[in-house]
Amino acid sequence: MNQTNFQRNLRLLTNYSISIAEVCRRLQINRQQFHRYLSGGARPSPRKMLKICDHFGVDESEILMDHAQFREIIAIRRHSGAALDPLGEFIIGLSKVNPRSTRQLEPYLGFYYSYFRPVEFPDMVLRSLVSVFTRAGFVYVKTVENYSAVKRRSRRILKHTGVMYHTGERLIIHEREAIVGQMMWTTILLPARPDQASVMPGLTLGVSSGTKRDVACYRVIWEALDDPVDIRAALSGAGLYDLTSPVIPRDIRAAIANDVAPAEGAFVARDWINETM
Repeated sequence: MNQTNFQRNLRLLTNYSISIAEVCRRLQINRQQFHRYLSGGARPSPRKMLKICDHFGVDESEILMDHAQFREIIAIRRHSGAALDPLGEFIIGLSKVNPRSTRQLEPYLGFYYSYFRPVEFPDMVLRSLVSVFTRAGFVYVKTVENYSAVKRRSRRILKHTGVMYHTGERLIIHEREAIVGQMMWTTILLPARPDQASVMPGLTLGVSSGTKRDVACYRVIWEALDDPVDIRAALSGAGLYDLTSPVIPRDIRAAIANDVAPAEGAFVARDWINETM
């Protein structure tokens, strides 16, 4: 490893950040250790190097390259970002509404099962695997939907990618199907309460994966998975289930019913506490 280039490139990236303390907090790296990286007194392990590169949005090959070349690349990216990625600029603007969004989302990082009843399969429940993670100061979401139980579908695995931010009151997720991009969803969740930290209810609105591309709105439940997560086992649990399947907890089945009670007057997210009492 060329320590001189790595040190100078890391310091350049850090200079674009709010502070070294903020970088260390988001990377979950001891501040004294990070200063050793900057001074050349130590070098990151492969795992720490990956975290650092993910945080700053660069590749390992880039952070090790000649400093002058690296500076040019970073300058081009910063200069052209607004013109080439207006949606990215919009998302960055959302963070200004609540500058503490990323920090407030830290307790929500991890894996979840998402439950809802899709319009194309009204008597079934879709349980998807969701990953919430942080990179380069933002919080991202990846969702895997498994339709293997439906033989007539040409694409049985759908993957969605998106961003999550905290308004100060609600969690908002914008997602887009990763390959074709025709299915886009916005989900709003009620943040978990201390006595129900593993379950979050909400609503999700978007374009369905059915051939009609229906615009649909569903009640949704996110259920946190306990650490450590066996990714392979969690993926095998994602799929379409009969409404009466014992795999779907009874309280979750009730909470994702897409009906409107007389007292509600509109299609609203139902509070999880009230729903299960």
